Amino acid sequence: MTPDDPDTDFGEIAHRFSDLWRALAHTNEGPRSAEARKILTDRIRDALDRGEARLADPKVEIVANSFVVEALVHDGAATQVYRARHRDLGTLHAIKLLRPDHADDPVARNLLLREAGIGMMISHANVAAAKIALRLADGRPALVMEWLGHRLADRLPHETLSVREMASIMTKALTGLGAIHAAGFVHCDLSPANLLSADDEFSDVKVADLGIALEIGRRPGELDLAFAGQPQFASPEQTAGEALDARSDLYAAGLLLSLLLRHCREVNEKTEELKAVAIWLSRRNPRDRPDNVEAALQSLAGLGKNPVGT
Repeated sequence: MTPDDPDTDFGEIAHRFSDLWRALAHTNEGPRSAEARKILTDRIRDALDRGEARLADPKVEIVANSFVVEALVHDGAATQVYRARHRDLGTLHAIKLLRPDHADDPVARNLLLREAGIGMMISHANVAAAKIALRLADGRPALVMEWLGHRLADRLPHETLSVREMASIMTKALTGLGAIHAAGFVHCDLSPANLLSADDEFSDVKVADLGIALEIGRRPGELDLAFAGQPQFASPEQTAGEALDARSDLYAAGLLLSLLLRHCREVNEKTEELKAVAIWLSRRNPRDRPDNVEAALQSLAGLGKNPVGT
């Protein structure tokens, strides 16, 4: 009989299990109700599951007794994003939480909770869904979001795009922005890093990361941040700390379209039309841009349908 033999300590385990079962079934005052036994049994099963997972891999981390952390997918200045799997459902999710060294940072904490509140307020097919806000055992807040495993930023260096693909990506990104604007917010951080998809064909582009979203009419400095966002996509008014509206996001959308055009494998009449749209969206003066997403979308109408060369 070896130390790894399951029969080695069976007698002791059986004895302890008998004590456990009696404790589950009875209290000092008498038998427990069936409902109470079920609740306690579920808790013990959860504890056994956690213990088994940690025995298999001492580094395993379980969030809120429901999500097994699988991989770190983004490591930011104050926050981290992990891919996690629901222990019972097997579904994948993204979990955004504060870095341990920012656990007591009130600004970072408030921003994450604010992001959770905004995200759960907006329900749209082209906005990454925020599911629920949790509190970790150490007190840190965490935001559970839908899992979207592909970033446009990761695709662009390795692939070229057709006019149809560019028009589709821009239409869906602008539609997502429209939902954010309709809820009363400016995204403030549109970039390829924040355009996600569940598949590598980007058939379901969604705008993600509302971490620095602002109420329309507010200034970036009101979030206690000197500057946040991608400097290369930030509008002149955002960089200057001025009050923002939807046109600030349209500026970023224009720069995004210009970037996509540099990865386009076609040169035809429709690419020239897209260049004109990109220039219009990214005019330095907000008054020279479209007033809203609807006007920008109208300028794209038809460009993704049967383009020349596809």
